[in-house]
Parts: sequence; C-alpha cells; structure tokens
Amino acid sequence: MPAVDVAPDLYAGFWRRVAAYLLDSLLLMVIGFVAGVLLGLLEFAVAHAASRASGYVVGVVVAWLYFALFESSRQQATPGKLALGLRVTDARGARIGFGRASGRYFGKYVSALILFVGFMMAGWTRRKQALHDMMAGCCVVRRDGLERIERGEAIAVGARVPGMPGWAIALIVVVGSLFLLVPILAAISIPAYENYLVRAQVDEGRALAAGAETAISEYYSKTGNFPEKNGDVGLSPPSAITGKYVSGVQVGVLNGGQGVVLVTFSSREPQHANAALDGKHLLFVAHPAGDVIEWECRSDAPDRYLPSPCRQAVDP
Repeated sequence: MPAVDVAPDLYAGFWRRVAAYLLDSLLLMVIGFVAGVLLGLLEFAVAHAASRASGYVVGVVVAWLYFALFESSRQQATPGKLALGLRVTDARGARIGFGRASGRYFGKYVSALILFVGFMMAGWTRRKQALHDMMAGCCVVRRDGLERIERGEAIAVGARVPGMPGWAIALIVVVGSLFLLVPILAAISIPAYENYLVRAQVDEGRALAAGAETAISEYYSKTGNFPEKNGDVGLSPPSAITGKYVSGVQVGVLNGGQGVVLVTFSSREPQHANAALDGKHLLFVAHPAGDVIEWECRSDAPDRYLPSPCRQAVDP
C-alpha cells in the first residue's frame, strides 16, 4: 500500500487509534469484571493465592483473544476500531489471520517495554505503523480510505482528511469515559476496599491464634493430651490476650476431646473491629496426625471476610 504522503486519508492517525483503544478498554473492563466475579466464586473451592494467579492469566488470555479474534475476523477490527471506522490489514490491505493478529497483540508488550515509544511510532512512520504493527507486518487503516484505494481512486497529496481530528475524538472518548467510569469504579472499589479492611482485621485474629496453637502443639507432644485452659500452657487469661480488633483468645477442649483455640472479635472499646465482626469468632480445631497437629478453621463470621479454609459458617 502507498505511504501516508501519497494517500493521506488511508491510514489511521495516532490519536484516532488511541480513541479506539480507549473504547476497547472500556469493553474489556466490563468483560474483566464478569471474569473477576466468576473467579471470586472459584475462590470458594481453591486457595486464595491460586485464584489470584489464575486472575492474571485469565486477564491476559481474555485480552489476547479479544484483539486477535476481532482483528482476524471478517470485520477486521475490534468494536472500538469499528466505531471509529478503522480496519487492521496486512501490508497489501488484505485481511490478516489469527496467528498474525496474535503476533500483533503480543508485540504490544515490546512496544510498551521501550517506554511506550513503540506506540508513539504510529505518529511518524511512513504507514502510520506502531512497532508492533511493523513486527507483525500490519497496518491500521481507515475504512473509507481503504475502499477508495481498492476502487483505484487516486488521492491528491495534501488532500484534507474528512471528519473530526483524531485528537478531538480521543478527547471526547477520555472525557466521556471519566463520566462513565468514576461512578462504576466507585461502586466496585468502595465495597472491595471495605472487604479488604475487614479481612485485615480477621488476619489479626489468625496471628494471635498462632501463638496458642504452638503452645498446644508442644503441650500435646509432651503429655499426649490437650490443655483445658490457657494456664495449662502458660498463656495469659483469655481477656488478657487482645489486639486492636480481638477481645480474647481462649484455649480449651471440645466434648470430643479435641483441642481448640477460640478467638473472639469485638467492636466495643477498647477494640475497634468492624460491626460485621462484633461478637464473631474464629475457632481452630486440632487434629493430631502422627507427630504433627493439623488445624481446622471454622467461623461464624460472614464468609466474604474470611480466608478460604475458614468459610464453613460453623458456630463455635
């Protein structure tokens, strides 16, 4: 295909491409939110760390398939590019395949690694190609310009490109995105941040219980029995083992003879636990397994605030 100085209305400019990418990012954000909800449900069945790692993998795969499948389709464009009348082609103006579209997508990581200079190259190269376009042998063109070239219509040098300037379109998309995203992000992030804070309070209870668990394990290895009270293992009374959110840590034995550590949360002075944790508990039950003791976690606190092993909603 001809260079930009021969066909000025053929290639997509830098800012028009930015606007298309912003539109695609909005759509991907919605897709990512849905995927995040599904992964959140998955966390009930797998460890938190595994769920988090899978979230990163899913994010990359979803974005890759989004761009590669749309750009190699008959439309030759993502929804964002379609909205702005753009197409992704090879160097001859033809449709690209899935493999080339995939190479173009992963080439964006290279464009980003060099301080995003690879993206900015779309502003000055002969065919308005970014680095990842050049790596994959692709061009991003305007649909109407490509159709004129295909019809064999000559483009006069210096001809005025019809429509709004690319920078104006990008500015409109950015401002519009802010009006849409701010309330959406607030609705999502505020509850998520609150959950994070409450989970941090639960972690204090787990940390205080760890010392009691160690003391019980040592006591059991020496006596073959579980202690009935804090004093048996040299711990302070339950009301003296406190934290910012925990009002007590108690050692005891269940009716079945199993050793336990009971952590109680409180929102009453001097503790400042979230109201959702007030009067709730973490119960750690000892299960001897040879020379070691395995601990089972139970709780009557809301599941969304608990680590995966404790999400059993069992009253202590």
